[in-house]
Amino acid sequence: MKNNYLTITPKVVVLSALLTTAMTFQVNANELELSINEEFIDLRFTSEYEKDFAGQLAFMHSDFNGLSADQVSYRFFTSDSESGIQLGAKAFWLDVEEEGGFGIGLGLGVTRSLSEKMDLGFQLHYAPDIITGGDFDNLLEYDIRLNFQMVENGSFFIGYRNIEADNGVVDLEVYDDPYFGLKFEF
Repeated sequence: MKNNYLTITPKVVVLSALLTTAMTFQVNANELELSINEEFIDLRFTSEYEKDFAGQLAFMHSDFNGLSADQVSYRFFTSDSESGIQLGAKAFWLDVEEEGGFGIGLGLGVTRSLSEKMDLGFQLHYAPDIITGGDFDNLLEYDIRLNFQMVENGSFFIGYRNIEADNGVVDLEVYDDPYFGLKFEF
């Protein structure tokens, strides 16, 4: 008798694990963000912990300049509410076409209030060769965002994001364009 077993590819296993993690993480989330563009989608769940610490789980997909890319990341950071400065680290897994890599990017951010309902934020993450693995030598990501509070627990934002990965031969532009989105606070 011939047994036909369904083989599960590694990507299906990884996707299932990530979706399970996302479902459990969203229960604890204090913020939910969705950023989009014609070539980009980014979903983030942020949970605030004790004493100005927070964590953010993010899923990103882009089809920019003919390169299809997926990124899963978890950012752990602390922030000072008076100065608006953030320090943290971002663990990531990035898959660009046939290449994949992982690492930990060290991060710095700043948020400035422009008015009662508007703020400007900037974040920078860099993962050097020493803490990057797989097919990438390093990763640079920066994001600038203008946030408008529309309702008590909801905001609209516009931003510009750049993600570059160096594979040792060429810098791959994963994404380098503006985007817009919505943010909900619970």
